[in-house]
Amino acid sequence: MKKRVVALLLATAMVMAVPGCGKKADNNKKDNTEDTAAVTYKAADYVKLGEYKNLSVTLDNDYAADDKAVKEYMQKLLDQAGDGSFSKDESQKTVKKDSIVNVDYKGIKDGKAFEGGTAKDQNIDVAGNKEASGSTGYIDGFTDGLVGAKVGETVSSEVTFPENYSSTDLAGKRVTFEFKVNYICKKNTISNVDKDFLNENFNVNTVQEFKDYAKKKLESENKSNKEAEIRSKVIAAVTEKSKVTSFPKGLIEERMDDYESQFEARNLAKGQTLEAYLKNTYNVTLDEFRKEIKKQVKENVKTELIFTAIADKEGITVDEKGFEDYLSNLMKQNSLSTKAQLYKLYGPSQKLGKAYLRIIYICNKAVDLCVENVKVATK
Repeated sequence: MKKRVVALLLATAMVMAVPGCGKKADNNKKDNTEDTAAVTYKAADYVKLGEYKNLSVTLDNDYAADDKAVKEYMQKLLDQAGDGSFSKDESQKTVKKDSIVNVDYKGIKDGKAFEGGTAKDQNIDVAGNKEASGSTGYIDGFTDGLVGAKVGETVSSEVTFPENYSSTDLAGKRVTFEFKVNYICKKNTISNVDKDFLNENFNVNTVQEFKDYAKKKLESENKSNKEAEIRSKVIAAVTEKSKVTSFPKGLIEERMDDYESQFEARNLAKGQTLEAYLKNTYNVTLDEFRKEIKKQVKENVKTELIFTAIADKEGITVDEKGFEDYLSNLMKQNSLSTKAQLYKLYGPSQKLGKAYLRIIYICNKAVDLCVENVKVATK
């Protein structure tokens, strides 16, 4: 649970694996933290840089888009489409023990339908007693009455809710579920998918068109994922070969305050305290929360210092046109309409938010330089 809190807080932390940070570095060398943050520093005073050019990294994935990979990807797309990629099977008329069946159902207690017990157009895994497209299970006996039912029939199952069920009105109670069997489903595969399903979900009309669509989409995903993995591996390699000897005074505390302010703005209701929120939502104390966050903040600041030191050494500075493009992309990603909103998302004030984004931008450009000089191999 604590890790989940950390993940939520650091959702707006440094994203140095994001490509597309603008132009290459110019030769106007200067200290990149000048007039950009409450705590300023010269990164070289805190970092012993190791090798960051001519590194070698090995990728975990070959990012193939051959015929086998494309077919596997086609099936993946089918599985993700619609309701778990299930469609009507006209050839089946009777529900079997292993059927996937589409039903409307209604829960009845004391002769009346109860709240939350009614649903329509649901695909149910009879054998698994669960949703066909997910892992959510039903109470014991829920699907028992479906076996042997004919398409179009209405059948019922009697079940007893567990004593510890979340609704006190239903806990331990005996109820009846009535099911109308709409149709029996088939799982779509490349060999049996029909053109209506393809057209509705992928805007194509034939399997060949679907294959062309899938290959193009896979190649695009592979390109993006490969670039992301290279950046991630390069950041890890550079960080491993360099050493942060100490941290600028007050920087960890500043980042802690920034992240805590962001977390409060994103999660707390008006008048609610952070301590109460953490206790009620995650069952952690404020001290536990801050201890976990501090670990992550130190790792982020360590990476920040190393790549800022590289930027200083290589003369990388903020080019304003590239920075504006970077901000525009972030605004789109976060569905924001103004820079002021973006700055507030990344800091406790507009000034500090903008300053922090300039640091991220510089670090990303330093990562770009390292990536441009890396040797990439696959397993």
